[in-house]
Amino acid sequence: MWSDDWIGLPYQAIGRGPEAYDCLGLFLALQRARNGRDLHDPLCSMTEAARRRIVDAQRPIWQRVETAQEGDAVLFRVRGMALHVGYALGPRLMLHVQDEAASVVEDFTQTGWRERLEGIYTYAG
Repeated sequence: MWSDDWIGLPYQAIGRGPEAYDCLGLFLALQRARNGRDLHDPLCSMTEAARRRIVDAQRPIWQRVETAQEGDAVLFRVRGMALHVGYALGPRLMLHVQDEAASVVEDFTQTGWRERLEGIYTYAG
């Protein structure tokens, strides 16, 4: 499967690849590689993006949906703020990287993720 090439990539703060990524960097790289979208990159951590309200500024080009499809943004709360994003592979799976761990595919509907899910968003820009 195509996603195999994206699994096991190391985490790096404000990582934009190709050797290492943070969650936003991986999401942006996958948007470019899989969907041909060159989305705005604030070149900052998700914490700084939340502080600068970058997530809110990007909301007009994303529409909230109930069921994820490949390419959708799966957004999670960390410390009460939208601070983590995964690239949806389908209705249950996401590809993401976080907290000093390598990139993985995980089921975001399972305990641990489900409770922190802020929303699923499809590109509408």
